[in-house]
Amino acid sequence: MTDKLIPKQALDYIKNKSLRPAFSYKDVWNEEHAAAFTVAKAMQLDVLSDIKTAVEKAIENGTTFEQFKKDLKPTLISKGWWGRKDMTDPLTGETVNAQLGSDRRLKTIYSTNLRSAYQKGQYDRTMESDLHPYLMYRIGASVHHREQHLRWNNLILPKDDPLWNSIFPPNGYGCKCYTVAVTQARKEKYERDGAPAYNPDTQKTVRVPVQTAAPRMTYDVYENIRKGIIERIPRGITPGFNWNQGKADRVFSSVQALARKLNVESDERNFDFLKTIFDNQIFRSNFQNFVDKSFNGQHKGHEITPVGFFNATVAHWLKKNVGVDVGTNAVIGLESRLIKGIKATRHGIQKSDAEILLDTMLNGKVYWLRDGNGNTAKDGLVYLFPVNESEWFRIAVRPEVKVNGITAPFVRSVGYLPNSAVENMMSQLEEIK
Repeated sequence: MTDKLIPKQALDYIKNKSLRPAFSYKDVWNEEHAAAFTVAKAMQLDVLSDIKTAVEKAIENGTTFEQFKKDLKPTLISKGWWGRKDMTDPLTGETVNAQLGSDRRLKTIYSTNLRSAYQKGQYDRTMESDLHPYLMYRIGASVHHREQHLRWNNLILPKDDPLWNSIFPPNGYGCKCYTVAVTQARKEKYERDGAPAYNPDTQKTVRVPVQTAAPRMTYDVYENIRKGIIERIPRGITPGFNWNQGKADRVFSSVQALARKLNVESDERNFDFLKTIFDNQIFRSNFQNFVDKSFNGQHKGHEITPVGFFNATVAHWLKKNVGVDVGTNAVIGLESRLIKGIKATRHGIQKSDAEILLDTMLNGKVYWLRDGNGNTAKDGLVYLFPVNESEWFRIAVRPEVKVNGITAPFVRSVGYLPNSAVENMMSQLEEIK
């Protein structure tokens, strides 16, 4: 892994992670790894810090595993984090005989973090390059390869293809798969002549066919009981690796993490700061790009972008009146499938309406919708914003839902309503203020 120095982006990726003690590997899941450095059973901050520092040095200096182990192992032994030890699970209260440090665990920590960091750097460089519109999946130098990973070998897809959100390597513990950036000319050459591959039996390089169409995926359902998450994982992906190392910490995850750091559910002052972010022209430009890609089919339906947030008034009202505690999940998400579906609705929006959608979330009035019998209607939480003399823009939000492993409020539906329709709804609307 250290035959070449890992780029600065990869080192920054590790350095910028905060320490997250965790009893189980299931306590920090998927995209959470983008911002958190964790090692299961490393509950002491000083021990976790020692491991993180050793990983950073290994990345920065191109350290081999043997040197990594030689430097770190004595420190962990001296602090008692080695061998097996009885520990109490803080979630269940059960006492378990847990494996702490071992040569095998150090190998896993070393290889998983270095490969994740390298792929993060590779992804960022590829996304920043106009000369490389494609990524190519390659298997590594393992003796035994996972069957599904072999099927993805030499798969070339556009770098923004949504399949990379799930199969961007590494795709499991010990996985040595990686990606390479590919130019248009190189893709055409590989399609014509095949891609180079080393044959260990003949010790010669041969040409093998490439794939340029996303394969049909088979999914398994996995339940992480500790997180309360049920997700569909492509077969061949180890649970917990079902995310893109490079992409996952962008936009939604970043804004959600910022909201949590600001403690927005209890501090009204921080909402002005969040509103400034959503009003920022750079954010609005990125949001318009998300809408454009949803309309033209580049987004396939399950991508998520932040579109707004619950202020303290709404969060407190939901908890008090309908028993929904959004807690730190204040950022409202929008799935690309909803944008794609908007075109088919009678009051559908156009790509140019992205600004109105944001303005409605930031400046519209918020209501709780009830049916004619006084019960909560299907749409529940509704945002209304007047866009002209005769029309309103309407957004329905589900206050608490899990989408692709992310727990957050999500937009349920959007569209325009004439004045008459809004007037007819008023008797069923309770303004949240």
